[in-house]
Amino acid sequence: MNNYNLLFISTHQDSFVIHKLIESVERNNTTLKVLLLIISQECKLSIISKSPATKVVLLDEVKMGLSKARNIGLKYLKDNFISGDYIMFPDDDSSFDSVFFENFESILDSKKNYITPIFNNGSRNLYKGKLLNEHEVINADKHSVIRSPNQIILYNQNKDNIYFNESLGVGALFGSCEDYDLFIRLNRSNENFYFTSKLYSFHPSKSEKNNASVKEIINRYKSYSPGFVFIIKKYKKYKFIPLFLFRPIGGFLKSLFKFNFKMSRVYSVIFIYRLRLLMKNTNLKWK
Repeated sequence: MNNYNLLFISTHQDSFVIHKLIESVERNNTTLKVLLLIISQECKLSIISKSPATKVVLLDEVKMGLSKARNIGLKYLKDNFISGDYIMFPDDDSSFDSVFFENFESILDSKKNYITPIFNNGSRNLYKGKLLNEHEVINADKHSVIRSPNQIILYNQNKDNIYFNESLGVGALFGSCEDYDLFIRLNRSNENFYFTSKLYSFHPSKSEKNNASVKEIINRYKSYSPGFVFIIKKYKKYKFIPLFLFRPIGGFLKSLFKFNFKMSRVYSVIFIYRLRLLMKNTNLKWK
Protein backbone atom coordinates (compact mmCIF):
# COMPACT_ATOMS: atom_id res chain seq x y z
CA MET A 1 0.00 0.00 0.00
CA ASN A 2 1.25 3.48 -0.91
CA ASN A 3 0.67 5.99 1.86
CA TYR A 4 0.58 9.75 1.25
CA ASN A 5 -0.01 12.80 3.38
CA LEU A 6 -2.03 14.47 0.64
CA LEU A 7 -3.74 13.22 -2.52
CA PHE A 8 -4.62 15.65 -5.32
CA ILE A 9 -6.97 14.71 -8.16
CA SER A 10 -7.24 17.20 -11.02
CA THR A 11 -8.65 16.93 -14.53
CA HIS A 12 -7.77 19.02 -17.55
CA GLN A 13 -8.30 19.72 -21.23
CA ASP A 14 -5.72 22.52 -21.41
CA SER A 15 -2.02 21.69 -21.10
CA PHE A 16 -0.97 25.30 -20.34
CA VAL A 17 -2.90 25.74 -17.10
CA ILE A 18 -2.25 22.23 -15.79
CA HIS A 19 1.49 22.74 -16.17
CA LYS A 20 1.20 25.77 -13.87
CA LEU A 21 -0.62 23.66 -11.27
CA ILE A 22 2.01 20.91 -11.44
CA GLU A 23 4.84 23.42 -11.18
CA SER A 24 3.30 25.15 -8.16
CA VAL A 25 3.00 21.83 -6.30
CA GLU A 26 6.43 20.49 -7.21
CA ARG A 27 8.22 23.77 -6.56
CA ASN A 28 6.61 24.52 -3.21
CA ASN A 29 6.22 21.10 -1.62
CA THR A 30 9.46 19.93 -0.03
CA THR A 31 8.36 17.97 3.04
CA LEU A 32 4.95 16.35 2.49
CA LYS A 33 4.46 13.06 0.69
CA VAL A 34 2.10 14.13 -2.11
CA LEU A 35 0.46 12.29 -5.00
CA LEU A 36 -0.77 14.52 -7.84
CA LEU A 37 -3.10 12.42 -10.02
CA ILE A 38 -4.07 14.09 -13.28
CA ILE A 39 -6.77 12.86 -15.63
CA SER A 40 -5.93 14.24 -19.09
CA GLN A 41 -8.85 14.39 -21.49
CA GLU A 42 -7.71 14.29 -25.13
CA CYS A 43 -4.70 16.42 -24.18
CA LYS A 44 -1.70 14.22 -23.46
CA LEU A 45 1.05 15.46 -21.20
CA SER A 46 4.73 14.61 -21.00
CA ILE A 47 5.95 15.26 -17.48
CA ILE A 48 9.28 14.54 -15.85
CA SER A 49 8.79 14.95 -12.13
CA LYS A 50 11.44 17.17 -10.52
CA SER A 51 10.44 16.78 -6.90
CA PRO A 52 11.30 13.77 -4.72
CA ALA A 53 8.43 14.72 -2.40
CA THR A 54 5.75 14.79 -5.11
CA LYS A 55 4.72 11.91 -7.36
CA VAL A 56 2.85 12.89 -10.54
CA VAL A 57 0.64 10.25 -12.18
CA LEU A 58 -1.01 10.89 -15.56
CA LEU A 59 -4.10 9.06 -16.81
CA ASP A 60 -5.02 9.56 -20.49
CA GLU A 61 -8.77 9.54 -21.10
CA VAL A 62 -11.31 10.63 -23.69
CA LYS A 63 -13.25 13.84 -23.20
CA MET A 64 -15.92 13.49 -20.53
CA GLY A 65 -17.67 15.33 -17.71
CA LEU A 66 -15.64 16.63 -14.78
CA SER A 67 -17.33 14.39 -12.20
CA LYS A 68 -16.88 11.25 -14.27
CA ALA A 69 -13.18 12.03 -14.73
CA ARG A 70 -12.70 12.60 -11.00
CA ASN A 71 -14.43 9.29 -10.27
CA ILE A 72 -11.93 7.57 -12.58
CA GLY A 73 -9.18 9.08 -10.45
CA LEU A 74 -10.85 7.87 -7.25
CA LYS A 75 -11.18 4.37 -8.71
CA TYR A 76 -7.48 4.44 -9.58
CA LEU A 77 -6.64 5.11 -5.93
CA LYS A 78 -8.71 2.16 -4.74
CA ASP A 79 -7.55 -0.22 -7.46
CA ASN A 80 -3.93 0.54 -6.63
CA PHE A 81 -4.44 0.39 -2.84
CA ILE A 82 -3.32 3.99 -2.38
CA SER A 83 -4.09 5.58 0.95
CA GLY A 84 -3.79 9.15 2.13
CA ASP A 85 -4.41 11.31 5.15
CA TYR A 86 -6.25 13.92 3.07
CA ILE A 87 -7.58 14.40 -0.45
CA MET A 88 -8.26 17.56 -2.46
CA PHE A 89 -9.67 18.30 -5.92
CA PRO A 90 -7.91 21.39 -7.33
CA ASP A 91 -9.13 22.87 -10.60
CA ASP A 92 -6.72 22.66 -13.51
CA ASP A 93 -6.07 26.40 -13.09
CA SER A 94 -5.59 26.26 -9.32
CA SER A 95 -2.15 26.86 -7.81
CA PHE A 96 -0.46 26.78 -4.41
CA ASP A 97 2.40 28.57 -2.67
CA SER A 98 4.96 27.31 -0.15
CA VAL A 99 2.88 28.53 2.82
CA PHE A 100 0.19 25.98 1.99
CA PHE A 101 2.56 23.03 2.30
CA GLU A 102 4.43 24.44 5.29
CA ASN A 103 1.21 24.96 7.23
CA PHE A 104 -0.37 21.72 6.06
CA GLU A 105 1.91 19.73 8.35
CA SER A 106 0.21 21.30 11.37
CA ILE A 107 -3.20 19.82 10.48
CA LEU A 108 -2.09 16.25 9.72
CA ASP A 109 -2.80 15.02 13.25
CA SER A 110 -5.98 17.04 13.73
CA LYS A 111 -8.32 14.41 12.20
CA LYS A 112 -10.57 17.19 10.91
CA ASN A 113 -11.88 18.29 7.51
CA TYR A 114 -11.27 21.86 6.38
CA ILE A 115 -12.57 24.61 4.10
CA THR A 116 -10.03 27.21 2.99
CA PRO A 117 -10.08 30.56 1.21
CA ILE A 118 -9.44 30.79 -2.53
CA PHE A 119 -7.64 33.97 -3.59
CA ASN A 120 -7.23 35.62 -6.96
CA ASN A 121 -3.84 34.86 -8.47
CA GLY A 122 -1.04 36.85 -6.87
CA SER A 123 -3.23 38.57 -4.29
CA ARG A 124 -5.17 38.18 -1.06
CA ASN A 125 -8.42 39.20 -2.73
CA LEU A 126 -11.03 36.47 -2.45
CA TYR A 127 -11.99 34.68 -5.63
CA LYS A 128 -15.43 33.80 -4.25
CA GLY A 129 -17.12 33.45 -0.89
CA LYS A 130 -15.97 35.25 2.22
CA LEU A 131 -13.54 34.97 5.11
CA LEU A 132 -14.97 33.33 8.22
CA ASN A 133 -13.74 33.08 11.78
CA GLU A 134 -10.80 30.75 12.29
CA HIS A 135 -11.98 27.22 13.06
CA GLU A 136 -15.63 28.13 12.45
CA VAL A 137 -17.79 25.09 11.69
CA ILE A 138 -19.04 25.06 8.10
CA ASN A 139 -22.49 23.64 7.50
CA ALA A 140 -24.43 23.20 4.27
CA ASP A 141 -26.10 26.60 4.64
CA LYS A 142 -22.76 28.31 4.00
CA HIS A 143 -22.70 27.19 0.39
CA SER A 144 -21.00 30.36 -0.85
CA VAL A 145 -17.67 29.25 0.65
CA ILE A 146 -17.82 25.64 -0.57
CA ARG A 147 -15.94 24.75 -3.76
CA SER A 148 -14.04 21.74 -5.07
CA PRO A 149 -10.51 23.20 -4.68
CA ASN A 150 -10.98 24.34 -1.08
CA GLN A 151 -12.33 21.17 0.54
CA ILE A 152 -9.60 19.31 2.45
CA ILE A 153 -11.16 15.93 3.20
CA LEU A 154 -9.97 13.11 5.42
CA TYR A 155 -9.46 10.39 2.82
CA ASN A 156 -8.81 7.10 4.60
CA GLN A 157 -11.86 7.30 6.85
CA ASN A 158 -14.21 8.64 4.14
CA LYS A 159 -13.03 6.98 0.93
CA ASP A 160 -16.21 4.92 0.51
CA ASN A 161 -18.30 8.08 0.62
CA ILE A 162 -16.03 10.26 -1.56
CA TYR A 163 -17.37 10.25 -5.11
CA PHE A 164 -19.06 12.67 -7.47
CA ASN A 165 -22.59 12.62 -8.87
CA GLU A 166 -21.92 12.26 -12.60
CA SER A 167 -25.10 14.20 -13.42
CA LEU A 168 -23.45 17.28 -11.89
CA GLY A 169 -20.44 19.36 -12.89
CA VAL A 170 -18.88 20.78 -16.04
CA GLY A 171 -19.71 18.63 -19.06
CA ALA A 172 -22.63 16.88 -17.32
CA LEU A 173 -26.41 17.30 -17.51
CA PHE A 174 -26.30 19.90 -14.73
CA GLY A 175 -23.15 21.97 -15.11
CA SER A 176 -22.28 22.75 -11.49
CA CYS A 177 -22.64 21.88 -7.79
CA GLU A 178 -20.86 18.52 -7.83
CA ASP A 179 -18.63 19.96 -5.09
CA TYR A 180 -21.57 21.11 -2.97
CA ASP A 181 -23.28 17.73 -3.39
CA LEU A 182 -20.13 15.98 -2.11
CA PHE A 183 -19.92 18.34 0.86
CA ILE A 184 -23.56 17.77 1.86
CA ARG A 185 -23.17 14.00 1.61
CA LEU A 186 -20.09 14.03 3.84
CA ASN A 187 -21.63 16.52 6.25
CA ARG A 188 -24.73 14.33 6.61
CA SER A 189 -22.51 11.36 7.39
CA ASN A 190 -21.34 13.27 10.49
CA GLU A 191 -18.16 14.72 8.98
CA ASN A 192 -17.60 18.25 10.27
CA PHE A 193 -15.70 20.87 8.29
CA TYR A 194 -13.80 23.78 9.83
CA PHE A 195 -12.69 27.02 8.25
CA THR A 196 -8.99 27.83 8.28
CA SER A 197 -7.19 30.75 6.69
CA LYS A 198 -3.80 29.18 7.37
CA LEU A 199 -4.23 27.15 4.17
CA TYR A 200 -5.34 28.63 0.86
CA SER A 201 -5.06 28.26 -2.89
CA PHE A 202 -5.09 30.61 -5.88
CA HIS A 203 -7.35 30.83 -8.92
CA PRO A 204 -7.63 33.21 -11.90
CA SER A 205 -9.96 36.07 -10.98
CA LYS A 206 -13.53 36.23 -12.25
CA SER A 207 -12.64 39.43 -14.15
CA GLU A 208 -10.16 37.42 -16.26
CA LYS A 209 -12.87 34.99 -17.28
CA ASN A 210 -15.32 37.82 -17.94
CA ASN A 211 -13.12 39.15 -20.74
CA ALA A 212 -14.90 36.72 -23.07
CA SER A 213 -17.81 37.74 -25.30
CA VAL A 214 -21.24 38.43 -23.81
CA LYS A 215 -22.60 35.26 -25.41
CA GLU A 216 -19.81 33.10 -23.93
CA ILE A 217 -20.24 34.59 -20.46
CA ILE A 218 -24.03 34.15 -20.56
CA ASN A 219 -23.67 30.52 -21.62
CA ARG A 220 -21.14 29.90 -18.84
CA TYR A 221 -23.36 31.50 -16.19
CA LYS A 222 -26.40 29.63 -17.50
CA SER A 223 -24.56 26.33 -17.17
CA TYR A 224 -24.20 26.88 -13.40
CA SER A 225 -27.89 27.46 -12.66
CA PRO A 226 -29.54 24.04 -13.24
CA GLY A 227 -27.08 22.38 -10.86
CA PHE A 228 -28.13 24.66 -8.02
CA VAL A 229 -31.80 24.01 -8.77
CA PHE A 230 -30.96 20.30 -8.63
CA ILE A 231 -29.47 20.79 -5.15
CA ILE A 232 -32.46 22.85 -3.97
CA LYS A 233 -34.81 20.09 -5.05
CA LYS A 234 -32.73 17.08 -3.94
CA TYR A 235 -31.93 18.39 -0.47
CA LYS A 236 -35.09 20.50 -0.02
CA LYS A 237 -33.06 23.71 0.32
CA TYR A 238 -36.01 25.90 -0.67
CA LYS A 239 -34.79 28.77 1.51
CA PHE A 240 -32.01 29.28 -1.06
CA ILE A 241 -34.50 30.28 -3.77
CA PRO A 242 -34.59 34.03 -2.90
CA LEU A 243 -30.78 34.19 -2.93
CA PHE A 244 -30.69 32.23 -6.19
CA LEU A 245 -32.91 34.88 -7.80
CA PHE A 246 -31.66 38.04 -6.13
CA ARG A 247 -27.93 37.43 -6.60
CA PRO A 248 -28.05 38.27 -10.35
CA ILE A 249 -30.14 41.36 -9.46
CA GLY A 250 -27.36 42.47 -7.13
CA GLY A 251 -24.78 41.78 -9.85
CA PHE A 252 -26.86 43.79 -12.32
CA LEU A 253 -27.10 46.83 -10.02
CA LYS A 254 -23.41 46.69 -9.07
CA SER A 255 -22.36 46.46 -12.73
CA LEU A 256 -24.71 49.28 -13.71
CA PHE A 257 -23.29 51.49 -10.97
CA LYS A 258 -19.79 50.85 -12.35
CA PHE A 259 -21.00 51.52 -15.92
CA ASN A 260 -20.12 47.96 -16.84
CA PHE A 261 -22.96 47.54 -19.29
CA LYS A 262 -21.58 44.27 -20.61
CA MET A 263 -21.96 42.52 -17.25
CA SER A 264 -25.21 44.28 -16.41
CA ARG A 265 -26.65 42.76 -19.58
CA VAL A 266 -25.31 39.33 -18.57
CA TYR A 267 -26.89 39.51 -15.12
CA SER A 268 -30.26 40.66 -16.48
CA VAL A 269 -30.36 37.69 -18.84
CA ILE A 270 -29.35 35.29 -16.05
CA PHE A 271 -32.06 36.60 -13.73
CA ILE A 272 -34.74 35.94 -16.35
CA TYR A 273 -33.24 32.52 -17.09
CA ARG A 274 -33.23 31.52 -13.42
CA LEU A 275 -36.76 32.80 -12.90
CA ARG A 276 -38.03 30.72 -15.82
CA LEU A 277 -36.04 27.73 -14.59
CA LEU A 278 -37.82 27.83 -11.25
CA MET A 279 -41.27 28.68 -12.62
CA LYS A 280 -41.22 25.73 -14.96
CA ASN A 281 -39.67 23.56 -12.27
CA THR A 282 -37.82 22.51 -15.43
CA ASN A 283 -37.94 19.13 -17.08
CA LEU A 284 -34.92 18.02 -15.10
CA LYS A 285 -34.81 14.45 -13.90
CA TRP A 286 -34.38 14.87 -10.19
CA LYS A 287 -32.50 12.05 -8.50
